[in-house]
Amino acid sequence: MTLVDAPVFLVGSERSGTTLLRLMLDHHPKIAFNFESDYIATQISDEGAYPEMKQYREWLTQDRAFQGSRFSIDERLDFVGLVNHFLIQKQARVGKELVGATIHHQFHKLSRIWPRAKYIYLLRDGRDVAVSAMRMGWAGNTYIAADVWLEAEKERDDARLNVGDERWLEVRYEDLIVSTRPQLERICDFLGVEYSERMFDYVNTSTYDAPDPSLCYQWRTNLAKVEVQRLEEKLGDRLLSRGYPLSGYPRIMIPRLVKKYLFLQSRIEAYRYRLRLYGVGLTLRETLSRRLGLERLHRKTIAKINRVTDAHMK
Repeated sequence: MTLVDAPVFLVGSERSGTTLLRLMLDHHPKIAFNFESDYIATQISDEGAYPEMKQYREWLTQDRAFQGSRFSIDERLDFVGLVNHFLIQKQARVGKELVGATIHHQFHKLSRIWPRAKYIYLLRDGRDVAVSAMRMGWAGNTYIAADVWLEAEKERDDARLNVGDERWLEVRYEDLIVSTRPQLERICDFLGVEYSERMFDYVNTSTYDAPDPSLCYQWRTNLAKVEVQRLEEKLGDRLLSRGYPLSGYPRIMIPRLVKKYLFLQSRIEAYRYRLRLYGVGLTLRETLSRRLGLERLHRKTIAKINRVTDAHMK
């Protein structure tokens, strides 16, 4: 099987607007773009070893994003051949020239498989990412939720070690929302395709509306002063280096005990959110089946949890 020569990967933190940009790209007449496809990268070890195939195929059957992709699994293929085949399947469905996928986690490992791949890094104000991640229930406060942004920024630094400027494009979410067409033209030029107005057709086929500038810098009105100060204690230097001015509030130091409290409080609130979303029965069933090694029950439970998550996500 021929390896896809130069796929395009949309990378960046979760809750940074990647779904919106992915929808725009996928509606371009020459670009086929898959949604979250972290399963392509996350099972590669830090040392670069590929997973054992039987275990990987079994793992895919429980991965929510993979199940939504409706890709087939060819058991004759090794790891590189299989993840490459996923992109080929996406491309073949619509018969477009370019193919890509969104990757949020461990995307620096992709260059091991596709050394000629191109990357679009979508950057959003880390304070807004923290607000959005907390609203999703991933953390109980914005201080801990900010780790989502920091992880992506670390991945970005690692990825740049093996990706030259000619294959890397950074786009600010705020610019994409406020100056949408110029940013899309810039992206199309980077990918070597002509700009198309059809990129806006996503509003007719998804739950996403047209770009709304009010979605930018929500932290300014949604966070209390102390929350902003805590975030800027954690993210401040990185925000400044990435061109995001700070609030102007006095910089503070957070005592170690307060950090421990924020961590514990976040875990408690995130668990409460999980109970509200999935219900007590489903949440306990997942925990017990996993800890007791009841694989069949655990697979069924995960499938139910994935359905609830799909209905909840936007």
